[in-house]
Amino acid sequence: MKINLRLLFFFAGLLCSFTGMNHPLNAKEMPDRFDILLQNRHVLRIQVCRNEIFRIRVSSTGEFQETIMERYGIIKTDWEPTGATHIKKNGKHVISSLSYRLTVDPLAGEITVTNNQGGTVVEKISLFKPADALTHELATSLDLLFRESRKDEVIIGSENSGRAVQREVQTGLLEDVGDPTKAGVIRIALKQGERFYGGGSTSRTNIQHRGTALRMWATYKKMEAPVPFITSTDGWGIFNNTTVKNYFDIGRFQKDGLFIYNSEGDPDFYLMLGNEMSDVINHYTLVTGKPYVMPKWAYGLAFGGNMMENQFDMLNNALRFREEQIPCDIFWLEPQWMEKRYDFSSSKKWNYDKFQAEPYWEKDKFPKYEHPTLFVSRLHGLGFKLALWLCIDHDMSIAEEDKLALKQGKPLSGKEHWFDHLNHFIDQGVDGFKLDPAHTLDEQTDRPYHNGLTYKQMHNLNQVLLSKQMNETFRSRKDLRSFHHYCGGYAGTQHWGASTSGDNGGDVIALLDQLNLGLSGFMNTSCDILEEVTDIKAGMHMGFLFPWVQLNSWYNLLHPWYMNPEEKEVFRYYATLRNRLFPYIYSAALQGSQTGMPILRAMPLMFPDDRTVDNMTNQYMFGEYLLVGVFSDSIYLPKGNWVNYWTGEKVAGNRTVQASVPETRGGALFIREGAIIPYQKASHYIGEHSLDTLELKFYPRQTSSYILWEDDGITFAYEKGDFSKTKIDCVDTGDHTEITFNPVEGRYEGMPKERTWELEIFSDTKPSYLLVNGIRIDDWKYGKGAVQFTLYQGDLNKKQIIEIQK
Repeated sequence: MKINLRLLFFFAGLLCSFTGMNHPLNAKEMPDRFDILLQNRHVLRIQVCRNEIFRIRVSSTGEFQETIMERYGIIKTDWEPTGATHIKKNGKHVISSLSYRLTVDPLAGEITVTNNQGGTVVEKISLFKPADALTHELATSLDLLFRESRKDEVIIGSENSGRAVQREVQTGLLEDVGDPTKAGVIRIALKQGERFYGGGSTSRTNIQHRGTALRMWATYKKMEAPVPFITSTDGWGIFNNTTVKNYFDIGRFQKDGLFIYNSEGDPDFYLMLGNEMSDVINHYTLVTGKPYVMPKWAYGLAFGGNMMENQFDMLNNALRFREEQIPCDIFWLEPQWMEKRYDFSSSKKWNYDKFQAEPYWEKDKFPKYEHPTLFVSRLHGLGFKLALWLCIDHDMSIAEEDKLALKQGKPLSGKEHWFDHLNHFIDQGVDGFKLDPAHTLDEQTDRPYHNGLTYKQMHNLNQVLLSKQMNETFRSRKDLRSFHHYCGGYAGTQHWGASTSGDNGGDVIALLDQLNLGLSGFMNTSCDILEEVTDIKAGMHMGFLFPWVQLNSWYNLLHPWYMNPEEKEVFRYYATLRNRLFPYIYSAALQGSQTGMPILRAMPLMFPDDRTVDNMTNQYMFGEYLLVGVFSDSIYLPKGNWVNYWTGEKVAGNRTVQASVPETRGGALFIREGAIIPYQKASHYIGEHSLDTLELKFYPRQTSSYILWEDDGITFAYEKGDFSKTKIDCVDTGDHTEITFNPVEGRYEGMPKERTWELEIFSDTKPSYLLVNGIRIDDWKYGKGAVQFTLYQGDLNKKQIIEIQK
């Protein structure tokens, strides 16, 4: 009897689970996994990860290898059982979770997605073979579109700076997409009116991507942080689980089709479903890692001095910030801190002629320590944190493979782990690192890797490993959060650190990166504010209202005291406003760490039913309640009522207005009515004062609420749920306003046991009386259109109710 090995393999796959880069996994380790043999003899594997998350893979060989993203712990693998079911009906396979069904036609190689009420979510997902004519047509079209992207620039400051990189292409291959006969392609039918968002920093012209194509290949100054994830306004999204060069063609090649083109390998993607885009982003960050929360002080101002400055210049800068009453939290040093400029090695030392973090006679003495009377300690004494600029050119797969070997009890490689040498500087008191793209973003096609993978497989992955290993190095040394950021990125980078827009300046184009990254699971985004900006006040307005603030004066003189008097006052105002908004900003960061919701929110994310905002790129919501317009006084106000932050004027929405902006401000800023916004007292730096006293500003409008998220601000305890949430409700009927402080939920080390709230409730009329917990009080005042009084809360676990009768 002749045995069909493919069929035998298929039926075995229904009984046991395996993933198999090195070893099989049993069904207990990988539950809710179903294999389906297609007509073309390929095997389709569907894993129900959660009710709303499905992993879909195709294998032309019948074997499914562990992906490198799984191997290095970048995507989640420890899914809980879901109780999903698999039945065969009328020749089709139906796989169901609690709320959704995937119907597979094995003859056509097609998948339909419906909800359990029968409504169509995705009409058709079609699988294509490399031999299909359509695959070659698509490849040719994409190649022509992106061929110019191959003329990449060299990192600023490197020995090859100023010239483009030219690369040879092997005969017979398309210049950008490679060999179509090795490609993996899927097509998803699009509905009329669907819009698409995400993709990371792959577009600096749009945030709505239907009608365009996106190239997922980290490229300096063009698309440093591509993210192979998009979300539809119709409640679904796709994460393409590959590290090779891949493309999303969204209604460009075919108006009614989304194509995902992998330059190598069979399709492997996650389908994520939800009621709205925020749900899908939440699911995506569950797969690839929830956003990192920086230490609380990193949400203040980070200032990088000029490269000609030494330790005395930097200390004088520190004193000047304090004397000028301009809040600032972080200083970082550009390459001049190194003995050898642009030192890629692991033997780097301080430039002892410029910076002395240790006595020169101790340069070869270990272990290192923070010297109490030298540069680092003196900065700390003034309330500043210190970060160092780094450039990296190393095989990061060595450390990843050794970490796995250590877990498995196998021999280590004996090769160098580059990040280990940073422990010397961490021990000396350095609080973080600015990670330059250096050669990590360069094209290095002939580079061998310790793990045996190719440059094509490692280039995008390197953008994640750089931040991951920096995070893990600092964490293992101090068990504290580090301030570190990098302009490169890929799927998962959001979990390991902060991001910038690289060497692309701080003008309006920098906002495109922030919007697209925010729609792709990134939370801590910024740019070089004021860099290459013609309107400096507008640059301050935008930059200080980013998730974190980086002012890089590396070859400039962007110190506020070198600005003209008017600009210096504007700088002081925005730096102070930023500092006072810390509770609002940090609360949004903690919320984002649990939900994937960014701090800087593109308009379609907040107003998905308003078609006016589909591709709006000159404004955004900063947190839940602040609307920021950039480099223009013209701003669109969505439906509802809004308050001009600068003038207090109330403006009806659903229209574009010419905002009233004072000469001393840099742009439009509006408050959404119903807002509840917390402030801290102005301070020199974050953490100078405890937050046992907070200001709250209320803009009552019908029923609204706000949740203040808090934690210890420096440890990783928030990952285990050690944080608190204080829900504040406000109900306004027109003649009566009721404010409720609900009992605090959750706990963290060092949380306040009592709190003083300084309240300001905006009202057109003076109230007749106020009640606190049913007791009338007289210790309040009314002026400038607001009720002002102080509420002392001696027990945060007890509800407090304030009633204001107009």
